[in-house]
Amino acid sequence: MCEVQEFLDGLCKTFRKFKEMRRLEMVQILNQVRCCECGHKMRMQKVEVQNSLALKTSTPARIRNILLISFLLVLLLYGYILHAVRRHNRIRTYGSSACESTFLYKYTDCEVIY
Repeated sequence: MCEVQEFLDGLCKTFRKFKEMRRLEMVQILNQVRCCECGHKMRMQKVEVQNSLALKTSTPARIRNILLISFLLVLLLYGYILHAVRRHNRIRTYGSSACESTFLYKYTDCEVIY
């Protein structure tokens, strides 16, 4: 009985070994498959890279863009305020009938007194 059991174990081991070898060969063959336009592996890698980049860069990129736009708007507002203050001081210093207008506030009904 012992010899029969050893024979069956050896036979099962051989079948398992060849089954595993066939599986590995099929995996290798599938890895070598190419599609008509490009390599299948390259196409799959691009999809994985795009998915990982989309998840990683969406939030930080949006935050960076919002911060940049906010900074530029504050800078423009600061520049406009400096321009308005300069015009105000210039009009007060040199005259111009004390009629002061800015970009946002058009003051057209000034009284000119001579």
